[in-house]
Amino acid sequence: MGSHALLWLGLVILFGTAAADDIPYVFNENSYDVGRYDSEQLVNISASSPDLAGVPPISSPKNSDILLFPVSKSYKTVGEIRDEYDYKVWQKKGQVLLNQNRYEEALQAFDQSIQMNPRSAENWNDKGVVQIAAYNFEDALKCFEVAIALEPSFATAWNNKAQILYALGRYDEAILTCDQAIQLEPMSAEAWYTKSLILGKEAQKAFAKAKELAQKNQGASCLP
Repeated sequence: MGSHALLWLGLVILFGTAAADDIPYVFNENSYDVGRYDSEQLVNISASSPDLAGVPPISSPKNSDILLFPVSKSYKTVGEIRDEYDYKVWQKKGQVLLNQNRYEEALQAFDQSIQMNPRSAENWNDKGVVQIAAYNFEDALKCFEVAIALEPSFATAWNNKAQILYALGRYDEAILTCDQAIQLEPMSAEAWYTKSLILGKEAQKAFAKAKELAQKNQGASCLP
């Protein structure tokens, strides 16, 4: 999810290789194109490849069969491509359910996607957004931390972490985290908005402290 906006208390939450001597299929570079093929289409896809002219189609592709991506000269198995496509399907389903405010179902969809691809930072970030909507703030924080660990340059996850720290009242950590998001994406309006919220809260605390001290000092000056 490029960015998912969730209004909550004034916050804007952004939503192995192998080689083979006998290569039965050749696809375009984009793996998404591969994912659109079902098993029956995979049977006949090699017929459209000039690199495989005269090679008879295989009756039933197995997960262990090898696919060649000509541009990068890389290989993936049919099973790897199917798994990649399946996790993206569950991810998209979770995003749709999140937009429909069906949080429990969205969480289940993201969990399914994460099970298929636990290294997807975007999935962990999206799951964190769902956890916020369900008021599971500590769980949301853990999700954003996993997303950042997987992809340290993921500015959206940094900003979301800053916002949940702000919501938890951990302002010092929130401002440092927000600064990291701004460093990664200086033009991010969301990150600058988050910083304004945190600094506004800090300004309120400073004003309250100043007022308290002024009252104490005024009282002390009245003592004999």
